[in-house]
Amino acid sequence: MRAIAGARAFVFGVSLSASGVCGCQTASPPPATPTPQLVRPRTASGDAPGLTQAAASLMPTATPDVVTAAQVAQATPAAGPLTVTDLEQLALAHNPTLVQAATFIDAARGKALQAGLPFNPTAGIIGEQIGADRTAGEWTFFSLQQQIVTGGKLRLSRMKYEQEAELAEIQAQAQRLKVVNGLTAAYFDVLVAQRAVENERLLAKNAEEAMKTTEQLLNLGQANHQDLLQAQVEASQARVAVRNAEARLRQEWVHLATQVGVPNLPMQPLVGQLEPDGPALNRDEALARLLQDSPELAFAVTKVQQDRTQLQRERREPIPNVTVRGGAGYNYETRNPTAQVVLSLPIPVFDRNQGTVQQAAADLARSQAEVTRVSLDLQRRFADAFTRYEIGREQVENFRDQVLPKAKKAVELYEEQFKARRAAFPQVLVARRTAYQLNEEYNKSLTQFRRAEVEVRGLLLVDGLTAPREPVPAGHINATPKPR
Repeated sequence: MRAIAGARAFVFGVSLSASGVCGCQTASPPPATPTPQLVRPRTASGDAPGLTQAAASLMPTATPDVVTAAQVAQATPAAGPLTVTDLEQLALAHNPTLVQAATFIDAARGKALQAGLPFNPTAGIIGEQIGADRTAGEWTFFSLQQQIVTGGKLRLSRMKYEQEAELAEIQAQAQRLKVVNGLTAAYFDVLVAQRAVENERLLAKNAEEAMKTTEQLLNLGQANHQDLLQAQVEASQARVAVRNAEARLRQEWVHLATQVGVPNLPMQPLVGQLEPDGPALNRDEALARLLQDSPELAFAVTKVQQDRTQLQRERREPIPNVTVRGGAGYNYETRNPTAQVVLSLPIPVFDRNQGTVQQAAADLARSQAEVTRVSLDLQRRFADAFTRYEIGREQVENFRDQVLPKAKKAVELYEEQFKARRAAFPQVLVARRTAYQLNEEYNKSLTQFRRAEVEVRGLLLVDGLTAPREPVPAGHINATPKPR
């Protein structure tokens, strides 16, 4: 298994546009953002891009009394719609999980500092044979005792917790990836929801025109009452669908705002590109990058190094520490000054730390197996994510290149025939409705494709609100209240 290299957070540049039926236009992506670097474990040795007018009407204007309005203004380079870069800057400053991950680093560094400190000396006064021959006996007025740690145990203890700090740093970088990737996925969901609002409003408009046309045909005797009832039902359902789409847009905005870490972030337009841009990902290259850069695998590899140090430390524990004590005093019985020197050390006859060594060896074996387990789990999850990516991209490209252009062309032909009095207007309305419904399916495919792409490019780390776990798992030797 190769050492784990720097992990790079994937941040998309996205651009939204809606164009009549298919809405398949593209725009220049926003500037790329800096990519975070993962700590390498050390060894022991047409239309303008933007929100459509209909969807933009859902976005309330930020009021001055909203605290985060100033933060949004600082993050936005111009007084325009937000980009994923603007939101990422806010997320990296406000997402609480990043603070939690940083605290684990500080805690591990504190452990390393504490574990390497020597024992404090002990000072005291000792009185012996008090009352012998009616005297004050013998007194040691100043006694100083010091335990000297041998065998390099303090050095190994400090090294063990320094490696725990490395584990915490890897987790902090992994959490940063989760925040950025989770934000990007939520960003695409909002873009799709914006398109869905526009599309549902076009469908509702089409249904209203169909109802009015049916009323006119009924007056002319070319339609019956049940046709009108059916048209009214479809118009009512279309109006409900618009309200549902608006509700989903508000819901997706809340998801986005919570990923950012600013739940009262004012709702406003987003810009971005939903359609695939650039060449498709290569399965073998993406898998190789995952196994090389994954923070999860880096964590498992570094955990093995820490457990090796732990085992080495426990094997040194039977080496006796030396306790030295010295002092000076006075013997009132003999009327002579006295001195005291004591040198002692335990003899490891019964307790040679053999049980703890066995426990540390078991932890090491478990960590070594964990490297293999994580590698296999990554490959399994990658297979699922990449399959969703391939299916999603295939569906999106089929909609974009085949289905939607033909549906749009059918609408245009029906409109030309209607103008030439060779087709009835209801045929135009049916063609439009079909095209709008296909466009909604296209938007769903875009959601699936972009979410899978974020997952593959983001090293399978996507949930930015999941709390980072502690570097030391439950049941490990270092999970005791006072580990050495």
